[in-house]
Amino acid sequence: MLKKLSYLLFLFVFTSLVLAACSNDETSSDSSSDSDSKDSDEVVTITTARILDDGTVFKDGENVHDNVVTRWAEEELGIKFVTEWTQPNDEQFNTQLRLMMSSREKLPDVFLVSNNNIKADLLQSGQVMTIDEAIEEHATPRLKELFERFPEAFYPSTRDGDRYGIPRYSGGNGSDTLLWIRQDWLDKFDLEAPKTIEELEQVMDVFVNEDPNDSGRNDTMGITLAAGDNGFRGGNIADASWVFGAYGDYVPGAWSQGEDGSLVYGSIQPSVKDGLAKIRDWYEKGYLATDFAILSAGDAQESFISGRSGIMAAPPWAHGYPIGEIEQVIPDAVVKPFAHVVGPDGQAGRRGEGLIVGSFLFNSEFEHMDKFFEYWDAIIGYTLGESEYFEYGLFEGYDYVLQDGEPVYNIDEFEEITGEKHVDPGRYFLPTNIPTIPYEMYSLLEEFHDTGRDPVNGYEAGLAGRQPDYIEAAAIVNKQNDIRIVQEFTGPPTDTMISRSEHLERLEDELFADIILGNKPLEAFDDFVEEWKKAGGDQITEEVNEWYDSVRN
Repeated sequence: MLKKLSYLLFLFVFTSLVLAACSNDETSSDSSSDSDSKDSDEVVTITTARILDDGTVFKDGENVHDNVVTRWAEEELGIKFVTEWTQPNDEQFNTQLRLMMSSREKLPDVFLVSNNNIKADLLQSGQVMTIDEAIEEHATPRLKELFERFPEAFYPSTRDGDRYGIPRYSGGNGSDTLLWIRQDWLDKFDLEAPKTIEELEQVMDVFVNEDPNDSGRNDTMGITLAAGDNGFRGGNIADASWVFGAYGDYVPGAWSQGEDGSLVYGSIQPSVKDGLAKIRDWYEKGYLATDFAILSAGDAQESFISGRSGIMAAPPWAHGYPIGEIEQVIPDAVVKPFAHVVGPDGQAGRRGEGLIVGSFLFNSEFEHMDKFFEYWDAIIGYTLGESEYFEYGLFEGYDYVLQDGEPVYNIDEFEEITGEKHVDPGRYFLPTNIPTIPYEMYSLLEEFHDTGRDPVNGYEAGLAGRQPDYIEAAAIVNKQNDIRIVQEFTGPPTDTMISRSEHLERLEDELFADIILGNKPLEAFDDFVEEWKKAGGDQITEEVNEWYDSVRN
């Protein structure tokens, strides 16, 4: 009996030990599973869609789904980006978005929208989320400061007092224009760069009548202007907004603040009549192409590139194309950037670039705004030179290489050292480029130009390595930021715009051309203003200001 009890006790203890061991194994297994689950939870998947154009070049073995940026985001931030679809341009991207919206197909978690019509429809659809609460809870202090600095950047994505989109900022003044003038022509006739409208006319007169290209023919013009794309309402190559800006605070096509703070349409303001009178005078004197009123910017620029014109307004980035093309036609040509001239009262003005190139919208079911802001702050930090991730540049072997412990940014040196092509990894990021901050880039370029200081990080090195004429032009533009005249209506077309804008714009274009060409007297401008108002302009003005009041309050 005792033996039997001993055996049963042994069996009980042994069984208990086995069960305990099994339990420990299971617990260990469960703990491991929980740990794996936790690790898995730390990587958040964010779906997106984007434009993927020919300018985005991947290294061998990389693509939009797997590249140095997607790997960085997953490893450093715990974000796995999944690009659900791409399109090669804005038009096709917008078409796919509209199809998804109309069919109520689930939208990507985050995507960039530039078209204000589609943006407005998305805001109304209920398929995208408001972001005020997310900004308050998750945006970093430097992001909040940036948002507060440019509140109008939210206007295109504001509805009923709620904000829906995070701004993708532009350069602020990146496409603002200045004057590009043939310096070799100025030198040939011992002329100084013009600073006033009157001095500019003296230069143009010489360029037209003194055979600056030594052709022996009367084949040159004073200045290249283009009005064939959108009249005088937009564009930057061969822009004429600065002529109107020399006479007042308004430019054609832009809704700007009037004296009472409400928005008024630039094309009907009295100062625009003075600008038309000046361009008409230039046309009569032969300073302009006879067909400038129907020339697109692309066609008009040929007069400058071919050496038939001595002056053209264009942004700093035009130094390479189209302005740089002149070297292939006239190797000895010297073109330099100059500030816009002032009018008879010492005033200058130019059309200003908008603050944003689009807004990031978010699927109404998106749950990870905290991770988006973490990502956005990380790359904004790079632009500000405050990055904790990118010490020398973005990624070694892509936009820089280390040699003897020092970063090399020069593209030729980079390719010689690595034996590989230099690529721009900034194009891989979610906004399709490194984010810009209004006025920051040209402010840095102005500083490099004026002080000659060395860059201190990869972002600055990329700017400081640009062509000298570009840097000088950027500095000039930045110094004239106070003359910017911006489009302050950034909402979708109003109801009356949709039905009447085509007629009103045609009325405007025909009248402006007829005045300049001498087909109608200057006084016809006053009749146009009255007709514009009666034909829907007054109603549009009321609707524009209803929108303006709604987004500011």
